[in-house]
Amino acid sequence: MIRLEHVTKEFAPGRGIFDVSFTVEPGMIFGFIGPNGSGKSTTLRHLMGLLAADDGKATVGGFDCWNQSKEVKQLVGYLPGEISLPGEMTGADMLDLMQRLHGSDPARRQLLLKRFPFETKTKIRKMSKGMKQKLALVGCFMKDAPVYLLDEPTSGLDPLMQERFLEWIEQEKQAGKAILMSSHHFPEMEKSCDRAALIKAGRIIVESDIHALIRSSRKVYTIVFQSETEAAQFARQVGVEPKRTEVSFQTDETLTLNQVIAYLTQYDVRLIRQSADDLEQVFLHYYGEEEPS
Repeated sequence: MIRLEHVTKEFAPGRGIFDVSFTVEPGMIFGFIGPNGSGKSTTLRHLMGLLAADDGKATVGGFDCWNQSKEVKQLVGYLPGEISLPGEMTGADMLDLMQRLHGSDPARRQLLLKRFPFETKTKIRKMSKGMKQKLALVGCFMKDAPVYLLDEPTSGLDPLMQERFLEWIEQEKQAGKAILMSSHHFPEMEKSCDRAALIKAGRIIVESDIHALIRSSRKVYTIVFQSETEAAQFARQVGVEPKRTEVSFQTDETLTLNQVIAYLTQYDVRLIRQSADDLEQVFLHYYGEEEPS
């Protein structure tokens, strides 16, 4: 349903997106992860037909996103990362306009307003960030589209509204929608996404099933020893620096957990802690070691 094939757009040397490829099928939530300026929003704008690629191809529902942008826009519900709406309009005015443009079902609008309630009579310029985000969400999902492109969809939402959002997109997924979502909120990505891609400096560095991606992260362990002397000796064995009686280290292909267990039989160990298997650890693994400037 959503397909990018070797899409490249260079704004300046080293700035843009390069050879970006991935597919989002119907009934799938695909997470798009990366720091600010990594190319997430640029990729979504290509899919909306707002930018033309220098090379490669982007399609939605088989339609070329640039040459057939009208057909693409009919298939897509789009939530931009930066919400900019006419300040003098009320929330109700804005939703009325969107409803007329998309021919939305009034019953779906009311269902969404119950899920993401806010004062619709308030002028947009007087709304808080959270209110504007709920207005944008209702406007996006009012259009009962087969494809949704969501750029930081829970920005500004409180925890209750975040949970309601996750429940809503799960329902949309079960209805066969193809959903591409960029976010910095790792717990929501873990709960909702089937697959994910990590983008860095405009290039996809890994794409995988979300659970396989989490399992692939390097594990961090912390060992608490009876004495600082033992901690220092163990730290030399695993090639790190101790912190008093504690030693933290990562396992990988050069230092396996079996090797560590063999070392630990020599010591009086008081406690072993393992870092959580989560998406944040994956993010830190790929982005934590930046190249020197």
